[in-house]
Amino acid sequence: MPTTLVKSDMVPITHGRAQSSTIGVILLAAVFLILATTLGATLVNETTPDDEMLLSTKIDADGTDLRVSHLGGDALPNDELTAVVRAEGNATRLAFAPPDGRFGPGDERTFPDALVANATNEVRLVHEPSGEEIARASLRPTPEPAAEPGAVEGTVVGSGASSLVASGAAFGLRRSVAPVSGATVAVEGVGRVAETTTAAGGAYRIEGIEPGTYELSVSAAGFASASKSVTVRSNETTTADVTLDPLAPAEFAVRIDDVDARVDAGDPVVVNATVENVGDEQGTQRVELSAAGAVVDGEEITLAGGERRRVSLAWQTLPADAGEVELAVASEDDTATTTVEVLDAETDAVAYVDRDGDGSADETFTAAELAFLNGLDGRFVVFEDAEVVGSVGVRADRVVVEEGVTLSATAIELVGTDGVSLGDGSTLDASSDRFVGASAGDVTVRSEGDVDARGVGVTTAARALFGVSAGDIDVSAAGDVDVREGAFDATGRSWFGFADGTIRIASDGGTVAATGAAFDPEPTIESDDE
Repeated sequence: MPTTLVKSDMVPITHGRAQSSTIGVILLAAVFLILATTLGATLVNETTPDDEMLLSTKIDADGTDLRVSHLGGDALPNDELTAVVRAEGNATRLAFAPPDGRFGPGDERTFPDALVANATNEVRLVHEPSGEEIARASLRPTPEPAAEPGAVEGTVVGSGASSLVASGAAFGLRRSVAPVSGATVAVEGVGRVAETTTAAGGAYRIEGIEPGTYELSVSAAGFASASKSVTVRSNETTTADVTLDPLAPAEFAVRIDDVDARVDAGDPVVVNATVENVGDEQGTQRVELSAAGAVVDGEEITLAGGERRRVSLAWQTLPADAGEVELAVASEDDTATTTVEVLDAETDAVAYVDRDGDGSADETFTAAELAFLNGLDGRFVVFEDAEVVGSVGVRADRVVVEEGVTLSATAIELVGTDGVSLGDGSTLDASSDRFVGASAGDVTVRSEGDVDARGVGVTTAARALFGVSAGDIDVSAAGDVDVREGAFDATGRSWFGFADGTIRIASDGGTVAATGAAFDPEPTIESDDE
C-alpha cells in the first residue's frame, strides 16, 4: 500500500501581509527580545501574530481511505481547512468536521473511501481564508486483497426421551438424541443469507461464506427452532453442531377469570375463562362448563402453541338448584373450579320455555298452567315434579323432561318436532287408583326427530274394586326410539272386570332400542329394521 509523506517543517501561513514570512519571523523575534529586555516580563501567548501560523502535516492512504495527520505546530479551526482530491479528471472537496472544533497537534482526520483505487490521486490540504496550500501528496492506493471465504459445517441432532442410566453407584438421567435429516440450516449476516438442508445423518456444510459473524438458525418439523452465533474466518471451516428440542404437545391450561358469586334461581350464570395452549404445537380441544358435576355448556376451540383465548360459558339455573353449587371449567388437560350460591327464588314454576336457544328461561310455568299449554316455539323443559289437575298437551320444537322428574296428569301428550328427551329416572304418570270405577288416561310421546326415553317410567295403569280401564301408551318417532331400561305399565286391576291398555313403540324410518325394558302388557314394536 503506497504511502506518501509530505511534511512541511513549520510551514508559515500568511494572512494579508506582503513581506515574506522569513522576514516576519526575524522581526517578531527581535521585537520579543527588546520587549523582554526592556520590560523584564512578557506573556508568550501574546507574542505570536494572528496572521501567521506554523504547522507540520502528513497525508497518506489506508486503502482507499484518506488520512491527514497533524504532526506539530499551530492548531487551526476545522472550518478553515479543506482537503481537495483530484483523480481521473474529477475533483472532490472534503471539509474537516465538526466545524466548531480545531485541528491541532496529534489530531488525525480520516475520510473513508475518498480515494480512487488503482489511480493517481493528487491531494492538497488548503487553508481556506488565505487560499494557501499547506501540504500536497500524490497517492495511488490499491484495494485490500479480498479475503478468502470460509465454510460452516456441523451436525443437527434432535433430543428425545430421558432414560435412567447407572454410573458407578449413582444414577442419572440421559436424554437420547438422534440425527435430524431434512432440517433447514440458514446462515444469515449483513446482506447475505446462505441455506441448506441436513443429510440423512444430520450433517450439513455451507461454503463460500465471507469472513465475519453470522446468525446460524436451524428448523425442522416436530422440533423447536434453534439459533446461535458463529464466526467465519478466511479459508477456515467453522464447526457448529446444533441440538433441537422436541416441540411440546398441545396442552390447554384453564383459568376462571370472573363469575357472579350469588345469583337468583332461574337466572343464568355466565363464567368467563381464559384457555391457553402452553405447549408448542397447535391443538383442538373441547372446553366444558359443569355445574354440580353435570356438563351444561361447552365450546370447541383451536389454539396455536402459546396462544390464549377468552371463552364465555353459561349455566341456566332453576329453582331446584338453590344452594351452593360448584362450577368447573375443564379442558382435556386442566380444570378450574369456583363456587356460586344460587338463592332460592320464591316461585312455583315447574317448567319453562327457551325460545331463542340461549339456554335461559324466557317464560316459566306453574303446574296449574301446564293444563292450558298447547303450541310453543322453542325448547320446553319440565324441571320440577308437577301434579296437574287435568290433562297436559304440549307441542314444541323440542320437549324435555329432566332426570328424576315426575309429570302426573289425567292424560299426557308430549310432541316435539325436533325431538323428545325423557331423562333417566323421569316418570310420566296418567294412572288412576280409585275404589270404584278407575279409568286411566293415555300417554302419547311423538316426534318428527328422535325420542330418547332410556330409563323412563311410563304408567297408565288403573286400580279399583271394579270398573277398571287402563290407558294406552304410544311412543313413536320418525327417527330412532330408545326405551332401553325403561318400565311401561298399562295394566288394569280389579276384582270385577278390568281392561288393560295397549303399549305401542314405533319408529317410522329409524330403529327401536328396547333392551332391558319392562312392558306390561306385551307391547307392539314397529321399526324400520324389522
